Amino acid sequence: MMDRSRRNRVLGKTGLLLLAFLLCLLGSGLQPSLAAEKAITLKAVSAFPQNNRMNDGLWIFQKKVKEKSKGGLEIAWGGGPEAIPTFQLVEAIRNGVVDLAWTAHTFNVSQLPVVEGAKLSKLTPWDERKKGIHDFYQNAYQKKLNAYYLGRGTPGLTYNLYTTVPVKSIGDFKGMTIRVTPAYKAFVEALGAAPVTTDPGEVFGALQRKMVQGYGWPSLGISDFGWDEVTKFVIEPAFYQVDVMTLVHIQAWNKLPKEMQEALNSSIQEMELEASEHFAKLISQDREKIKKKGVQEVRLSGQEAERYLQTAYEASWREVLKKDQSSGAQLRDLLSQ
Repeated sequence: MMDRSRRNRVLGKTGLLLLAFLLCLLGSGLQPSLAAEKAITLKAVSAFPQNNRMNDGLWIFQKKVKEKSKGGLEIAWGGGPEAIPTFQLVEAIRNGVVDLAWTAHTFNVSQLPVVEGAKLSKLTPWDERKKGIHDFYQNAYQKKLNAYYLGRGTPGLTYNLYTTVPVKSIGDFKGMTIRVTPAYKAFVEALGAAPVTTDPGEVFGALQRKMVQGYGWPSLGISDFGWDEVTKFVIEPAFYQVDVMTLVHIQAWNKLPKEMQEALNSSIQEMELEASEHFAKLISQDREKIKKKGVQEVRLSGQEAERYLQTAYEASWREVLKKDQSSGAQLRDLLSQ
């Protein structure tokens, strides 16, 4: 039998050889098998603050990607507007500064004018895929912004106008001053109202001091800013769809194994279905909440409602066609099928 001292010397040499082997592996850039199996990570930057409801679809998507890829692909939060300002995110995705942008078509209009028409869709995301509209956006984003278009983030989430004065007909908007964003500025002008632009943080004071008599906003969330305390009416019908969507930089996309690309595509489609139900439920709950705070629902009926919606869509299509006649007409035809 080997004596104890000789055995210790052999074991000691074996340990040193093993240690040297591991150091060589690390020094050469190779990783032990556990490290080699580390998940691929895509850093996502959002146009919205982390706790904003516009990110609800992102959290659903993030969970589904991890599940479908069996942990092989992860979407990591890379920050909101504090990381990259909202309107600069389009440049960041075009230049490959971020892997994934959770943004909105509206924020990309400076680079791709035709997508101003995206909010005018009355279709579900799955119908858009069937009718070739998803492919239209895919081609446009890859060609102009070096980005792969995955899909929509807020399906079914609409806009409303909210006022401090009663509205019984379209004519009642004439002469009002209404706070707007670019998404519905043309509509407000077509109603005969005067549009003004302010930061969301200034809206409460503007309403309280009667500097404005109304504003547009998605069909939920006014209580997040306390606006329900100074709002008297919410006008129905709702119009447009909030056009949150997501893009992956084309190089980041092309580097992914095919099964990971499939995981992203299938996850976004499942998320769109869930998000559609999610936002429908939130809108209903939010409406009941603001009604309890004293906000009255005004429903334009019959011909007035038809004229209201016709004004909303025609005014915005004019803007789209003014900016890109050819592509705008193509998108309008696709959305009208």
